[in-house]
Amino acid sequence: MNNACISGMGLVCCLGSSVNEVYQHMCAGDAGFRLIDRFEPAPYAQKMAGQLPPDVEAKLRGDFPDEDIAAAMIKYAGAQALAQAGSTTKAGQSDRRLGLVLATNFGPMESLEWAWRERLDTQSLDDASFAPFDDIIQNAATALGCSGPHAQISMSCASGAAALAVARDMLAAGRADRVLVVAYDALSEFCWCGLSNLRTITTDLMRPFDKRRSGTIFSEGAAAVVLTTAPGTTALASLPGIATNNNAFHMTAPSKDADGSRLVMAAALHAAGMTPDAIEHICAHATSTSANDSTEAAALRNLFGARFATLTTAAHKSQLGHLMGAAGLAEAIITVMAMQHGVIPPTINHEQIDPACEPVNCLPRKAVTKQFKTAITNSAGIGGNNAALVICSPNLPVADTLPALDTQRNVYVRQIGWVLPGHIGKGGEILEHPEWLQWQDGRNQLLADFSAKPYISSVKGYLDPAGAFLLAAMTLAGAGDPGDIPPARRGISSLSRYGALGSAFAFFTQLAEKGPRLASPLIFPHGYANTAGNLAAIEFNCAGPHMVFYGRQNPHEALAFAIARLQDGSADEMFTAFYESAVPAALPDGRSLLSGGVAVRLAATPAPAGQQDLFPSPRQNCSTDRPTPATAPSPPSHFSSAADHARNAAPRNGPSRLPPLYRRLELPRSGKTGRLPQKNLRNLRNLRIKILFAPSRLRVRKNEPSRLPPLYRRLELPRSGKTGRHNLR
Repeated sequence: MNNACISGMGLVCCLGSSVNEVYQHMCAGDAGFRLIDRFEPAPYAQKMAGQLPPDVEAKLRGDFPDEDIAAAMIKYAGAQALAQAGSTTKAGQSDRRLGLVLATNFGPMESLEWAWRERLDTQSLDDASFAPFDDIIQNAATALGCSGPHAQISMSCASGAAALAVARDMLAAGRADRVLVVAYDALSEFCWCGLSNLRTITTDLMRPFDKRRSGTIFSEGAAAVVLTTAPGTTALASLPGIATNNNAFHMTAPSKDADGSRLVMAAALHAAGMTPDAIEHICAHATSTSANDSTEAAALRNLFGARFATLTTAAHKSQLGHLMGAAGLAEAIITVMAMQHGVIPPTINHEQIDPACEPVNCLPRKAVTKQFKTAITNSAGIGGNNAALVICSPNLPVADTLPALDTQRNVYVRQIGWVLPGHIGKGGEILEHPEWLQWQDGRNQLLADFSAKPYISSVKGYLDPAGAFLLAAMTLAGAGDPGDIPPARRGISSLSRYGALGSAFAFFTQLAEKGPRLASPLIFPHGYANTAGNLAAIEFNCAGPHMVFYGRQNPHEALAFAIARLQDGSADEMFTAFYESAVPAALPDGRSLLSGGVAVRLAATPAPAGQQDLFPSPRQNCSTDRPTPATAPSPPSHFSSAADHARNAAPRNGPSRLPPLYRRLELPRSGKTGRLPQKNLRNLRNLRIKILFAPSRLRVRKNEPSRLPPLYRRLELPRSGKTGRHNLR
């Protein structure tokens, strides 16, 4: 997949509302930090953040009056990217060959905070109040005309770069001609309080690689690109190498040798068919924290050797702030602009290099003129998530040294493990009992006292139930027995609709009722949607390709990522995992959610001698009447599995017409017909766990339209005569 290119870009953040505006401010040495006014900053040591400029926020609020600020930024940046890419889709129309991938750290927290505030204030939660959070993917897809495949991922602060890997797979599999990727996060008191209590935020300025650096400052924004392989496209840059992985080391601390970052950059170079000697410029993650900058410098030294001192290394967070889930994609956009214009923005506030970061050349205080055609970006995030991109000038020939994604390559199901209410086990039995995956009132209580301790070797001081279910399911699926497969060749692709809802809601409740200082920094990182998947990577030393899908979407996407990594040769073993933990208080009244976890162990080759795959190869009995990937039915856009769609599309007595991804799975077939039995199709459909996600006290400025969620818009609540804000209590 070496011919993907960027054909359009969009950006809105603390430095402006377009790519050109932001880039010009950066070249001039400007920074985008201002006094926080979206929530009360007084309790926090750092009162400055990369909040949107007042005029930009006012425009977004005016253009999208009924939207969460995150949704407004998504639509604004996404429309910019599509316009530059030459999209001809008109308002109200949609393009079935245009996919969408969203990327975020926290999701639309403004809406979620309002929904949870409603729960705390009224002891009830209306569906309409929760919908802006739960429907963010579908809402964005409809507004931007993307009726092709769509997904949302959460890889902490590596999300923006990591999302391009999912978009690349959609293109490689022929599921889309173009994919719009939008990475976003909005500032909210939930995230600001949690990150402050983790002591990641400095009270000083951001000083990447500087001896006096003391932490980061977070920002908000949305970055968007259109990725395509369509011939004849006017390309802004090519993207021949994309890779993700996990440190498999610790939730919040990088490994001292920074091997995860080095390996993910090496994997991106390998995917591009390039060596480190071909790179002319580096865009570093450079968060200005003591641990990150020194370990990242070590990774760069280990990768580039003596050449590291001769390379320019950008640290764009000194000006943009840390854009959280949007950081990696925004920095990639600035790298493309620097490549096009030959000017690299400076690292401001850098005065004295830390000896531990030498010999980094981070372009202190002044923009540098440099012509370059190749660059690599590095992104990292809490939980050990990493992503790297190789960006090249569109006119630079790229050696196609890797085989194309082999969509006809078989993938073998080694084992399935599950933790469900009343049913814990492994093997193929789950396929015979679809009722185990059906919600029934009171069933979740059967897991109320579940503990992962008998299933794992590490000691956990705190563990969200979603994490406990997933870790145990992974153990049952054989994750603890890697055989002779190296850690870097074992990966995880997981999916959750709601993530660690219990921990997130518990932290928000502490913030709302006890105040910021008493909101637990122990609970906060366990409230991330991706925490369970990251803990699994750490527990079972899965340091290979990594992805966490988050939100209401087709579970097919998580399976597709895992299978693609086996088919492109970047992994020998992948686990696809689904997890959920029902917390009624965090969900709308009457919402049904089955708690539990399911993990599927997949391999690129048949089981070795003396062992047996859970499902044998279908090639022995399979019908040869199979559609090609180009003619196979596409997964539906609504939330259901691809097997659902296949069951509805295939005649009951005709040859199996599962989509290509599922046709490569080694599932049992009828010995008489070679078809997948309808019973197994029904069971595969049910082999999913229904999923969701779950915000800050939103200020309503005087003379501004009310931005309250539906329930509060229906209530006649008093406003302050001084501030024009609603008095919620």
